[in-house]
Amino acid sequence: MAFQLELRPTPPLQLTPECLVHTGIARLFVTGMLVQGSGAPPEQFGFFIPTATPLPAASPEPQLLAEASLMTGIATSISGNFPFGVEHVQAMFLPDPRGGTDRWLYLSGAAHIGREIRLGYRVTVVKVQ
Repeated sequence: MAFQLELRPTPPLQLTPECLVHTGIARLFVTGMLVQGSGAPPEQFGFFIPTATPLPAASPEPQLLAEASLMTGIATSISGNFPFGVEHVQAMFLPDPRGGTDRWLYLSGAAHIGREIRLGYRVTVVKVQ
């Protein structure tokens, strides 16, 4: 199943000189016909955090803590077992998708999307000393 992604990031929160927190809302939704079986596995999702500064190639990777929570879900059926939620959330730095040498902060996971869900996300970045 293909889904669309809409992001609403908030400004990053600098807790200490070494600790920066990125938060926002991700809306995952289906625009076309939805065919979903009862007990279907979760759909993989992922996106680059738009408020994160790229990490230069030679820089050590900071510690990352990724969190996501279900905010809302729109059901597609009143019968059957159709789970909603998010699981396997992780953050990592991936190579620049445009081919540069920097690495970009990426959040991924799996979600039971149904017609639409909204997730609150938070990625905490702690620089290694």
